[in-house]
Amino acid sequence: MMKTNIKDVAKSLGISTATVSKALNNKPGVSRETRIKVLKKAKELGYVVNSLARGMKISKTFTVGVLVSDIKNPYFSEVISSIERVLYAKKYNLIICNVGENPVKEREYLELLVSKKVDGIIAAPSAEGKNLSIYRKLIRHGMKLVLFDRLVDSVETDSVVVDNRSATYEAVKYLNKVGHTKIGAIYGIKGSYTGHERLKGFLEAIRDFNIECHDDWIRSGKFKEEESYKCAFDILSGKIRPTAVIAMNNFTTLGVMRAAKDLNIKVPQKMSIIGFDDAEWMKVCSPAITTVVQPTDVIGMTAATLLLDAIESDVPNLPHHVVLKTTLLERESVASPDVSQT
Repeated sequence: MMKTNIKDVAKSLGISTATVSKALNNKPGVSRETRIKVLKKAKELGYVVNSLARGMKISKTFTVGVLVSDIKNPYFSEVISSIERVLYAKKYNLIICNVGENPVKEREYLELLVSKKVDGIIAAPSAEGKNLSIYRKLIRHGMKLVLFDRLVDSVETDSVVVDNRSATYEAVKYLNKVGHTKIGAIYGIKGSYTGHERLKGFLEAIRDFNIECHDDWIRSGKFKEEESYKCAFDILSGKIRPTAVIAMNNFTTLGVMRAAKDLNIKVPQKMSIIGFDDAEWMKVCSPAITTVVQPTDVIGMTAATLLLDAIESDVPNLPHHVVLKTTLLERESVASPDVSQT
């Protein structure tokens, strides 16, 4: 059976193949009525867009690479979901690469994406930023690149991040407002953009609000549950401990909650906890977790839109750097400090 092609659709309607092409690809220069007629007739005739031929004709593969550090992290899953919705509407396919904070895997995946001739890349680089030269090289050779969640020093390209420093600053401010003057923190990877910025916001706040914070109350959980559990266990089992702890990602939050449970420290009666991100378990556990929420939908949609604009633009533009605000969502894991600890 012969496949229906664009000429068949045009002939059946008595219009040009150029008009049919514009209608099928949602291009300007075609009335709404004509577009509807073309789409209806194409469906009737069983016409299917040949994506490969479409890509060859305009030197595109209609494929985008998305590179993340840990796909098991709900934050990244939610961002990818938003990216996919935007790109699917424009008929782009995704290749998702999970690097696991491994710079070697990151390099290999970037090389793979280039070999697949993707039209662009949306990336949350590995924490230590060891592939700086590769990202620079990609941009020099014309690869369309959008960074999200993390920035890479001296790589000038479109980016979408949250105000991490303000997020942790406001968390300390909130705890101080309800009476906490002894606050600890478990941050991520100090060498990463998010780890550094969140820790910096915390340190600025404890200085500004004259908060008591011993050095051993500030630990790196490396954005991992087990590492964070060990850090929290050490902090909370000390003779002198904080009355509140800020956990700086969702896995860290889970580690802190587990440590408090194993030490039989009731939250929030004996210890207040503020988390980061808003994993589903945070809403249903007891107590429900007060947490810093990142706008994952907006992050994903913005990153995808920036990439599409870069891919479809004929004129190079200056990089867009989008910084979004977080929200402190109040639930049940924060209360005024227990009198016996003050």
